[in-house]
Amino acid sequence: MAERRRSPGRRRGKDSAAEGAFADAFIALTDGVVITDAHGTVLSANPAAFRLLDEAVLVGARFDDLLYVSGATTVQSTPDGHSVRRAWFPREDRMGVLEIVSTSSGEPPSAVIHTIRDVTAQAELLRLKEDFLLQVAHELRTPIAGMSASLDLLHQDATSMAKDELALMVTTLRRSAYRLEHLVENLLDAGSIEAGTFQVRLIPASLARALQDSLIFVETLCATKGQRISVSLDPHTERVVADQRRTTQVFSNLIANASKYAPEDTTVHVLAVVHEGYVRVTVKDEGPGIPEEEQPRLFQRFFRSREVREAAGGLGLGLTICRAIVRAQGGDIWIESAPGRGTSVHFTIPKARELAEEALER
Repeated sequence: MAERRRSPGRRRGKDSAAEGAFADAFIALTDGVVITDAHGTVLSANPAAFRLLDEAVLVGARFDDLLYVSGATTVQSTPDGHSVRRAWFPREDRMGVLEIVSTSSGEPPSAVIHTIRDVTAQAELLRLKEDFLLQVAHELRTPIAGMSASLDLLHQDATSMAKDELALMVTTLRRSAYRLEHLVENLLDAGSIEAGTFQVRLIPASLARALQDSLIFVETLCATKGQRISVSLDPHTERVVADQRRTTQVFSNLIANASKYAPEDTTVHVLAVVHEGYVRVTVKDEGPGIPEEEQPRLFQRFFRSREVREAAGGLGLGLTICRAIVRAQGGDIWIESAPGRGTSVHFTIPKARELAEEALER
């Protein structure tokens, strides 16, 4: 049987189509690709490479002499010519990071393919995770240290302590335990929010009771700074539809934030009024305020304003969790702040009566 041969014209047509598809992909890549000869001279580059390396001319230039490449740090290198380098460059609000992966082709190498990728987001995420772990360790250490010291004293002198000294030790232990519980609860909730499993249980609840439960935790925090908590609840705000435990958590997070970022000997104001079928709650502090450009990021995980970052600890989770709780309950949450004028956090909760009347109307 005679062997069937492909037409040369058909083969050339398929090869041309493949080459065209390869060229299109090369141009469309979001990662930069630069091909150099064995001496490091650029033979070809795609559009993304010009953009990422911030160069107007690449072909004919020496790759290692380019601005970002010349200042790159080698993080991995193998004998077969594969290397990974990192280069840092200025951006609007932080340093950007480029990852340059170089791989030799052929034996001996006749060309080198360099892939350039902007890994700023990944580097920032890694930095945030590392900072988060350090902050968690710091936040855990304080209450644990307090509990350890109190327990040591109780272990040594409990039988001989005066009643008021014993009460003071128990109060210190209780405060440290509440702080640990608050921290662990926030960590668990942050994980469930990220996993999409966060839930609330909505029933008729008492707003005043939720606030009172939170004060058990936050009053001791305010007292250590000589701060006062002023409460003004409209009588018509008492009955709401909410998860009472979660609403207590919202109060705790917001008042703790207000206390943490406000100066000593100031007042944290808690107000509640009825507004269009909802109860609108406001937690206001007399702190330094928050710059307008930072306010859209306040509900992001781990974010803390630079105005208070160094002055107070924290994980940057409180507002994220508050927003998840408030929205799951059918309300909204927002912030009003200005430098030098303090910060007010407002959130809403459906009123029990209005919700019942609405159901009957349907």
